[in-house]
Amino acid sequence: MRSNLDQNHKKGGTQKVKDVLFVDVVLEAQIRALTEKIMHIDIGFESYLRECSLLLANLSMSFEWNEIKVLKEDWDKIVFDCSKNLNLDNARKLKSVIDRAKQALGEVNDALMGVI
Repeated sequence: MRSNLDQNHKKGGTQKVKDVLFVDVVLEAQIRALTEKIMHIDIGFESYLRECSLLLANLSMSFEWNEIKVLKEDWDKIVFDCSKNLNLDNARKLKSVIDRAKQALGEVNDALMGVI
């Protein structure tokens, strides 16, 4: 639903923008609750990667930073492929993407703190 609104909200004027904002607020609450739940349970490595992918997808729709969009694409390509065959080389690739994710999330945090 968020992806559909994101693609079509520019055509519909203020009502579509209100719809996108409302959906963002609801998604933010749901994602926060989901993140807090999965931090404390063992859902398995593949499920954890899928949940992180969903979080990055939400961030890439909410922020206009190209780094987050590229990071989401790399996460989907590199992390999912490398996680199926964990060896030293793939671990380095995973670490590089995770380091980029930490940096991008730090920038998101800094930007939000600057707004408050």
